[in-house]
Amino acid sequence: MKEFIRVLLVSIFALVSACSRTPSDQTGPVIGDINISKNVLVISDCPSTSVGISANVSDPSGIGSVQLWYRIASDQNFASIPMELHDGMYVVSLQGADFLGHTYGAIEFYIRAQDAVGNVSQSTVDQSIQFLPCVNN
Repeated sequence: MKEFIRVLLVSIFALVSACSRTPSDQTGPVIGDINISKNVLVISDCPSTSVGISANVSDPSGIGSVQLWYRIASDQNFASIPMELHDGMYVVSLQGADFLGHTYGAIEFYIRAQDAVGNVSQSTVDQSIQFLPCVNN
């Protein structure tokens, strides 16, 4: 009987140890409260403008990284830039000068976040920012 109890206790300890090594967080970060500072970005012979994008990103395991993925034309590949934590929000600024030489149109973007244990999530694609040429009167 003592041997049975010892084997049982060793088995329970091994099971508890294995469970504690398995991360309980199986979901990616929550991405919400996405805000943009304005809906128009211009470049050309006008002064270049910028658009700020911010989001609230949270996860019980902590945040590993947050990136903004963007493109202008739907036939182009997405490019990414890291978003930085500032006053509790992840922020990034798109500069009009960064799009010099691109076609004009809607800027498609989404936010992709990874938590500290490797789970990933992303927001839906947003097309509310327009990249437009400057018109001087």
